[in-house]
Amino acid sequence: MMRLLNIILGTVIIMGFSQCGSSQKLVDNPPFVLGEVKSEPWTAGANKEANGVNVYLPVENENGAELDSLYYQNKVVKLERIKKDNYLVYIARYSFNKQPQDIIMHADPKKEFGNKPPQVKAIMPFELEEGEAIVSYTVNGKVNYYKISEIEQSTSIHYREVPPLKN
Repeated sequence: MMRLLNIILGTVIIMGFSQCGSSQKLVDNPPFVLGEVKSEPWTAGANKEANGVNVYLPVENENGAELDSLYYQNKVVKLERIKKDNYLVYIARYSFNKQPQDIIMHADPKKEFGNKPPQVKAIMPFELEEGEAIVSYTVNGKVNYYKISEIEQSTSIHYREVPPLKN
């Protein structure tokens, strides 16, 4: 009897975990209409010490959807919403700064106090090819995902100073 109970309990747990992965299914027809999605590489600083990509998602019609985040190049960032008159665009600002961290290595652990732990890369829930991205959006409080297949590459621009990132 105990063995049967363990089998039933194990089956219920496995079925419960198998449903977690299905919560991130892609939607084929989102309620919003996107214009031409572009990515714009950028560099900043006198010696181009900072670099990144801005991805522009012009929205022609939201239809009650609110865009939230963009998964692109193994990173995820929150989208910035900009509306001017009838023009609406969401911008994802990615920074790929690889400045070396100053780490204090000393025999006395008290002198290593200010060291920051290394950042762990987040595991991407989606596999993306080059030029693809996934936008997460909410409709009536439910999170959905839509795959953008053709992102057009714009010409690179250079900033004198590192642009502010809101992530």
